[in-house]
Amino acid sequence: MTASLRSPTSPVIVLLAAGEGRRYGGIKQLAEIEGQPMVRRVARAALEHGVPVIVVTGAHPEQVEAVLDDLPLQIIRHAGWQDGMGSSLAAGIRCVDVSFPQASAALLCLADQPLLGTAPIQQMLRRHAEAPQRLLVTEQDGISGPPVLFPRDCFAALTAWSGSRGAHALIEREAARVERFASTDGIDVDTPQDLQHVRDWLAIDSHR
Repeated sequence: MTASLRSPTSPVIVLLAAGEGRRYGGIKQLAEIEGQPMVRRVARAALEHGVPVIVVTGAHPEQVEAVLDDLPLQIIRHAGWQDGMGSSLAAGIRCVDVSFPQASAALLCLADQPLLGTAPIQQMLRRHAEAPQRLLVTEQDGISGPPVLFPRDCFAALTAWSGSRGAHALIEREAARVERFASTDGIDVDTPQDLQHVRDWLAIDSHR
């Protein structure tokens, strides 16, 4: 399966969907939100931005990939997903390098952030076009995390990444060129309680 949009110099969205869901107690990528699996909801939202999308799967690959099969994106199955988010990110970046060798950046997103709207991503993509060397980081309640946009010159470091901390060490090392974007809708679904919070929020929002 290949991405339908192959703009060689554009950023590429790397969507991590490789986790086991241990704290959730099941395949959280398939948790239903407004009638569709969470990973599909997030992937469809990513595709709205008009840039290529790569999804990294790992645990439960057949089930997760089955709900993405008809979408115009690229899937990479990462056998080393148990090594942590950093390892899955490295696999995604290596795929960007091979499939989109002229990509200007990789925009890391997580499949368990179903409330993330289009505005933060569009803001990052616009800022990247203006300042392509900047490392763009989302911040919520004083905590930095995905979505994160890594310029191409970060790829060499990211492809060697491993462990569970994602790319926080790289962000700290590159602090001089980091720009932070405030967010209020980046809730991670790690537990059934988180999922219920998301459903409650969406139910309230639909009646506004």
